[in-house]
Amino acid sequence: MPATARLREIKLVSRSLFPLACVIVLRALPAFAEDPAPADRPVPAVGDIFEYAKSFITVKCARWEVKATGKDGYTLLQCGENLAYIDAATDTVARIMAGDKRLIEFKPRSPTLSFPLQLGKKWSGQYDGYRDDTGASWKSTVACEVTSFEAIKVAAGEFQAYRIECADTWESFPFHGTSPSTVWYAPKPGTVVKAVNPAQSAFDYELVAYRPK
Repeated sequence: MPATARLREIKLVSRSLFPLACVIVLRALPAFAEDPAPADRPVPAVGDIFEYAKSFITVKCARWEVKATGKDGYTLLQCGENLAYIDAATDTVARIMAGDKRLIEFKPRSPTLSFPLQLGKKWSGQYDGYRDDTGASWKSTVACEVTSFEAIKVAAGEFQAYRIECADTWESFPFHGTSPSTVWYAPKPGTVVKAVNPAQSAFDYELVAYRPK
């Protein structure tokens, strides 16, 4: 075969292989998912039910039902004789009562959520805390950040959730310290599906089931 004809054949083969090579290279590259849309504050409805494993924020009661929304600025959840006051503007816990008895309180509210949630968002807040089971009172400054949007599997199922890392710098004279915690907020059920506090496991909780009205 003449050299010019051989060169022409090589060029034709190279051109035919180029698209295939591009496909192979593109498939080998890592896939980058788009950032999820920001999650707006959920809108609970009377009759929604959230069930947790053993307890909810230190209170040993599992099945919580939405009893009222927008009542004096709160969403009210009930479990037995216990009534949880959820700040309607932030969807965070302000206090849980058993009749006139405070079981847990974050005054004015727990700052662990800040809507809309989106990747990389940071915020901070302060509160005065109280636990009836230990008699502890403390003051805290909390700094939180949304670090990822990931799949998490809990007893209620598998959800896509915002992972929120917080550092709670607290003072209860004469003691002080910083406690890290992680919560996973899932937009589908519109709630935190799991909370982990390595320093104080009484604050751990996990969603077992939810039934929207």
